[in-house]
Amino acid sequence: MGIYKKWSGLIFDDTFQSGEIHSRYQLSPTTACTLDTGLQQLIMSHTEQETMLLFDAPKDEPTLLLEVTADYVPIAYGDEGGIVIWQDGYHRLEFLESRDTTTREYSRWRAEKKGNRWTFYANRGLGWELFDSADLVAEKIGVLLKNPQRDEYENLGLDRLVLCKSNKITLGNLPEGYSVFLCDPDGYTVASSKVEPTWTGVQLELPTVPFSGMLRVYDENGVLLSSLGAMDMYGGDLYLYGTDLRVLWKDKELSLSGETYLGTMYDNTIQVQLELYNPSKNKKAEQITMGILKYLEEFGYEWADLSHDDGMDHPQGDYMQQLPMGTLPPEGRMKFWMKVERKNEHFGIKPLHFILDITHI
Repeated sequence: MGIYKKWSGLIFDDTFQSGEIHSRYQLSPTTACTLDTGLQQLIMSHTEQETMLLFDAPKDEPTLLLEVTADYVPIAYGDEGGIVIWQDGYHRLEFLESRDTTTREYSRWRAEKKGNRWTFYANRGLGWELFDSADLVAEKIGVLLKNPQRDEYENLGLDRLVLCKSNKITLGNLPEGYSVFLCDPDGYTVASSKVEPTWTGVQLELPTVPFSGMLRVYDENGVLLSSLGAMDMYGGDLYLYGTDLRVLWKDKELSLSGETYLGTMYDNTIQVQLELYNPSKNKKAEQITMGILKYLEEFGYEWADLSHDDGMDHPQGDYMQQLPMGTLPPEGRMKFWMKVERKNEHFGIKPLHFILDITHI
């Protein structure tokens, strides 16, 4: 058993080190931004109206996180810059840095989207401070520098711009009572959470994106079961706790990094024969149990059940959600059946998801 990454929440991460300004950006005015390859910064200067760096807001993401790191400390009134959420020429949200009594070298800003609700944060070196929230259907998002140039106004140097799907990571496929720890690269705990009753995973908030660190899984007795990293993690990343054993369908392994489409229901039922395979050449797997677990918060896992094969390529008998499978020798194979059956009315149009949970020693 071990932790593996199912998919990434990263949309893009720009540190302006490629030697050119990416074509995703819309610059206004077009000549107001320059790339300083020595400082590895995108420099935004004041113009007669305002300077904007914008990119299209993803339309199919219910949650988003924009995190901006900039070298920008305004020292004069009227010098303002920060995040802009843009709908059109008349409707937008601005979250701007302005003259402050404290001196610091860098500015860090966040905009979090949930539905059409945007919430803004700033980090002054002591963690993220909440400032404001407002609703807007965004067409574009980006960075804004306001007001015409004056001698005492500062340029805004963009060091990093990260867009990902959330401010949290998820680690799933875990039994109740297991604990997950988010650690820094040296192994010190940053955050932790325990799997609650009826749940099969946890979510942990990242202090920054990306966050370079480690994930550790402990059982209910505090025994370390698996560790992954150090690595860069982005909000929206999904990790699962899995096994070396493989589940095959039509001689191909079920996907560990995406979905496996089993087909469409006919007469409210899908029934497929699967095979459990032990790829090890010298290690047997004992006390194997195959189960069905809820995938995040989605509906549908309770429709799936398992059964042994009778040796003649038919289900042996009663279906169940926890199937004891005994021992599998090195390079051994064991057939079993899975049935997905609609048991009550459901009118959703999204695919139903669930996870096969394998435990063994």
